[in-house]
Amino acid sequence: MRTTLDIPEALLDQVQAIAGAPTRREAVIIALDDYLRRQRLQRVLAAAGTLDLDVDARVIRAAGDRRTRGE
Repeated sequence: MRTTLDIPEALLDQVQAIAGAPTRREAVIIALDDYLRRQRLQRVLAAAGTLDLDVDARVIRAAGDRRTRGE
């Protein structure tokens, strides 16, 4: 998809150099991918400790034992 953006040239040049991107297009794609990855990671980290599992170590071990025995 073609889109016209007014991106500061110095910023784009820096991204291209740091990313080692052969083209400006590739630099933008790398930057957008990296941004999305960081945002997803931030959401996962923000959710850390909020999942309430009613399971203890004995239950997990027992489940693992059953799987290794083929039950």
